[in-house]
Amino acid sequence: MSTLIHKLNETRRIIDQEIDRVLFLPNDLTSRVIEAMRYSAIGSGKALRPFLVLTVGKILNLPISQAIAIGTALEMVHVYSLIQDDLPAMDNDTLRRGKPTTHIQFDEATAILAGDALLTKAFEILSRPESLPDPTIRCKLIFELSVAAGTQGMIGGQMMDLIGEKTPLNKSQIEQMQSLKTGALLKYACLAPAYATHSSEDVLKALSQYADSIGLLFQITDDLLDVEGSPEIVGKTLHKDGCKSTFISTLGIQKTKALASQLAKEAKESLSLFKDQAHDLEEIIQFILSRKK
Repeated sequence: MSTLIHKLNETRRIIDQEIDRVLFLPNDLTSRVIEAMRYSAIGSGKALRPFLVLTVGKILNLPISQAIAIGTALEMVHVYSLIQDDLPAMDNDTLRRGKPTTHIQFDEATAILAGDALLTKAFEILSRPESLPDPTIRCKLIFELSVAAGTQGMIGGQMMDLIGEKTPLNKSQIEQMQSLKTGALLKYACLAPAYATHSSEDVLKALSQYADSIGLLFQITDDLLDVEGSPEIVGKTLHKDGCKSTFISTLGIQKTKALASQLAKEAKESLSLFKDQAHDLEEIIQFILSRKK
């Protein structure tokens, strides 16, 4: 596991370096929003999604420069979602990744603009020929990220989450919500390198099954951390999901943990196609299952 942590940290360094390059601070009045973007996106977080892009990309022989471009764009969309989630109209959180949330550090209006700007910057990165030379691949990756981030993905899941605060959701609705809210971007991380390398249907199917399993697993462990975690270790406000519809509220803690173990097993089985090349992807399963933050 220590080797995996090192690799995650190295991915964080690579993505931070790229974000630092593309989000340079101008000497004018627009610099405040870019400063807020940099504050939110650089130097913290697990960089799990870019790590999946780089790891799957390596298995499929995707050029590292293209994997970095995809991973950077995806991380920007993810950070945008965190800024949005923390806003007073949403979860109204004051702590994220161990430091004040963006609207606390700056102000609410600047945080909204920073999130919007990160989202649009992601598509700018993917649309650049220097990022992805093949225009067909560029269009495919832009389309798939649009779907993953929109109403058929993350935004749709967030809407279901808000509804679930007032109206209890059943197990299948919770599973759909979590698959959209958390799973859609994780799935994109796994499938984008396959799209970019014109991989076979067998590869796409295996990666899709893996991503579906770890997406639900990640959200389940997030829900468990909200109940059992330490704010100092987790780095964000806890015990805020009491009014929400979650697997824990529906199944209870023990059955939720059993479901997590089953999902971990299914994720590992889905990687059999890749044999020894899947070591880091298998490590990620255990990392998610046992994470403390």
